[in-house]
Amino acid sequence: MRKKDFEIGHLYRLLGELAPYAVVSKRKYEHWKHDENEISLPYKWDERTPPAVFVNSFKFTPLEEGYSCYLRAWFGGESLVLVDSQPYGEVNVFHKEVNLTNFCDGSEHSIMVETMPRGLFGTKEESVFKYSQIVIYDEEIRRALNFIKNVIDVIKETDDEALANFLTSETNTFLSTVFKPKETEVFKSSVVENPTMLGQVTSTWSHPDFPDDKVIYDLSFKKMLLEKFEEYKESIKSKGLPLFPKIGNVFVCGHAHIDYAWLWPVEETKRKIVRTFANAVQLAEKYDEFIYSQSSAQMYKDLKNSYPGLFEKIRNLVKQGKWEPVGGMWVESDCNVPSVESIIRQFYYGQKFFEKEFGIKSKVAWLPDVFGFSWILPQILKQSGIDYFVTTKLNWNETNDFPFDLCAWRGIDGSEVVYYSFKNYEEGYNGRISARSVINTFENFRHKDITKDILLSFGYGDGGGGPTEEMCDNYQSLNEIPGIPNVRYSRVEDYMEHLVKDFDLSKLPVWDGELYLELHRGTFTSQARTKRLHKIAETQLRNTEILNALYLENYQDEIDELWKVLLRNEFHDILPGSSIKEVYEDTERELRYIIESCEKIQQSIVEKNLLSAEGYTAFNFSSWYQSIKNNSSVKVEPLSFVHLDRLDDERMIKNEKAVNVMMEGKDYVMENDKLKVIVYANGSVNIYNKELKKWAFDKSGNLLRIYGDVPPYWENWDIDSSSKLSEWKPEVESIEILDDEASGRIKVKYKFDSTKIDQVHVLGPESDELLVETSVDWHHRRAVLKALFPTNVLSRYALYDIDGGYIQRSTTDNTSFEQARFEVLGHRWVDISQYDHGVCILNDGKYGHCVKGITIEMTLLKAGIYPDFYVDEGHHEFKYSIYLHGKQDVLDFYKRADKLNNPVKIYKGKLKEPAFNVKIEPENFKVLSVRKVDRYVYLRILECTGSLGDVSIGFLTNGLNFKKVSLVNALEDLIRDLKVVDNTVNIPAEPFKFYTVSVEL
Repeated sequence: MRKKDFEIGHLYRLLGELAPYAVVSKRKYEHWKHDENEISLPYKWDERTPPAVFVNSFKFTPLEEGYSCYLRAWFGGESLVLVDSQPYGEVNVFHKEVNLTNFCDGSEHSIMVETMPRGLFGTKEESVFKYSQIVIYDEEIRRALNFIKNVIDVIKETDDEALANFLTSETNTFLSTVFKPKETEVFKSSVVENPTMLGQVTSTWSHPDFPDDKVIYDLSFKKMLLEKFEEYKESIKSKGLPLFPKIGNVFVCGHAHIDYAWLWPVEETKRKIVRTFANAVQLAEKYDEFIYSQSSAQMYKDLKNSYPGLFEKIRNLVKQGKWEPVGGMWVESDCNVPSVESIIRQFYYGQKFFEKEFGIKSKVAWLPDVFGFSWILPQILKQSGIDYFVTTKLNWNETNDFPFDLCAWRGIDGSEVVYYSFKNYEEGYNGRISARSVINTFENFRHKDITKDILLSFGYGDGGGGPTEEMCDNYQSLNEIPGIPNVRYSRVEDYMEHLVKDFDLSKLPVWDGELYLELHRGTFTSQARTKRLHKIAETQLRNTEILNALYLENYQDEIDELWKVLLRNEFHDILPGSSIKEVYEDTERELRYIIESCEKIQQSIVEKNLLSAEGYTAFNFSSWYQSIKNNSSVKVEPLSFVHLDRLDDERMIKNEKAVNVMMEGKDYVMENDKLKVIVYANGSVNIYNKELKKWAFDKSGNLLRIYGDVPPYWENWDIDSSSKLSEWKPEVESIEILDDEASGRIKVKYKFDSTKIDQVHVLGPESDELLVETSVDWHHRRAVLKALFPTNVLSRYALYDIDGGYIQRSTTDNTSFEQARFEVLGHRWVDISQYDHGVCILNDGKYGHCVKGITIEMTLLKAGIYPDFYVDEGHHEFKYSIYLHGKQDVLDFYKRADKLNNPVKIYKGKLKEPAFNVKIEPENFKVLSVRKVDRYVYLRILECTGSLGDVSIGFLTNGLNFKKVSLVNALEDLIRDLKVVDNTVNIPAEPFKFYTVSVEL
């Protein structure tokens, strides 16, 4: 037998000869109207005012049995097809025909098509309505051809040489037997319908005109073909299955991964949702076994708002078990940058929506494309009713393979979920029901010693419309072909439930740590303005909810809607920084809207609860005591306030000696009773702690460096591992001492070509930190701006805040896994310490860090060129603090980070005492949220230091009685009632766990 490739090519071409016989008839479908005018095709339409709308009508008589009717048309881009004013299907490069068989009933129907002049990935399409045909197919012939094609596909994909030889022999014999040479003119009429021939014969210098309105359908040929086909098919099964039995099961679910924004804005996503969901509903109605899984409550909400009729069809399919709302999240969000509370809210609002609209809660976190997963996630999943976690993204690692496809993933607090991943070389989670997807995904699964049942999602993503009829037809064919796994439809949740019943979960390997993606490291930093606005919005939402709850006001519904705006902007191609510029114009506008709306709600609450319009109220939203100002003697308790008569109230200013600021040679020095700070002529600094008698840095720190960064593929996603080879130092233009009665302030101005960087080093009279206020006017591409801090600390490990606790990472490069972590996640602080001292860098919105050897690195800006060419161009403001300390105390770091990020807020007027408040002891608990919902107040706290012991929560009700206090999960479902003694409850608390307490008023 000749080489396999030659045999396969021969078989595909023989099969192509049969394809034209499946077309019974075809004719032009004319009389389309655009802007109320009838048009002739091809028709060029104005792309400047999309979507273009084309309308028509049709009245088709009932078809003969075994026939089907399709609209074959190209309108000039992605198109939604509405029949009788209801979304029905779509037209794109993967769905070129729309099945109208159900409307061949003798009645007149209207058809409307909405077309965007764009391709699937935002690319421009020629805005030309090119052709429109009605095509009638013979379904018996199509099913036979589908089976044959799948056999040839199996020959191509299998590594089993004996199986390939058997199938090749059977198929070659059959196809050669039914092949009939055609007369030349008949052959010309068949070219357009022969997929193996058309491209080749039309690629020559010149070629004949091949008619697209002729058919060669022949009933006598059909009879002969189907008779021989049945013999062939029976031979494949009767001979093949005993020799090559089926082993294993591939459970499949229809799916369409729709990025909520990426290479297109959100408004286009809303159109993609309708097109894709309409197509999936059509398939669910046609194929009895078909099951479709789709995540993201936001998408369902969008659909309900735009096409409630289609939403109702989906609701009914959910009841039938044919449509699975999966994931339990508002969107498939980034799982690195958002706070703990934000991720909790993703599941809270997502699960509540699913429960209200569909009567279900998902048990599966469905995050196939998210760029790595924080260690805090398993606990959030378990408290949100999620037992299973599915991703495929770790297959993208550029250096090391993640060792498991199936394991228990253990979170920072010890919570565990079942982790599942599949590797499909045919478009991953955008797979197919095809020989290639089924065979390679099954072969790639590494735990067949545990189970031979695997999961595969299929369907074109990102507006590709999800599954196709061909994929659904392949389902039956593949199940009748020997030597490959069985294919079974399943909901994702049903598959996972089935999976865990087959083995002892305690025997699963355990991954205890973050799920770090060795790729897309730039997403900790790209679109820095968006990330900082997001952080401010998170803080404002938290503060506004607290104020609303303490004063028992009723703004929570409004705040909930603001949360949902935030959550959709946490989508994994928005917040990470990997979308087009139009997306960030929308996102930054929405984030500013959240911030402004929160300010208005807070002001409204304050105005309704004033004792006096005179004076001021200094409110501390932090979980810990705070001073009103750095040099203030006034300490404000957590979630409490003090009154001030004037903003220059003498209590706010101590009578300390001013900070001494001077020049020593070419250097600038600031000094108080605790620190001596030197700002060198090159802009770098060093800090001497007088009590510790230690310097922070080896020579100097706060070294600003610009690195050339040219990733191999994913520009705004990645930081290349070799970027450090291209290092540039911004030039110091000037250093000056600024006048400030309260603090020492030294300003350093840098320049690098047209980019300008201003840093003001601030030292308060009693401060033991150096604050660095930074302003950047950025004008470079393919570059990364970092601040380096080479410490005087010897440690093989560093600690990084992950908001729900902290993670310890190696500072060495002993292994390839350590080497790959050259840019990692850190939230509000990063620390390296030895026994007697350490250095902590605190920030107000930077997430990309690294500690290698003795040097802490913080990435300030990362500017690629795609898909937003001007990512982070222009003005940026942020601040960070350098803290040289004694023995490592993470609670101290949390307090300082809170002070930097959420300082005491000043309101005009004097607030009355709140109707409700809490006092939490000990102080190793931070308040994630306090919210009032109807007659309940929900308090969520988190143990942030890694300590074990009881937490005491005292309720200060200002005379208000409450009925009951309960411990609930993240979804506010009851765990147990709590005993209240003297308005206080005690809860046994474990390291890094969060607890939600409900108080019924």
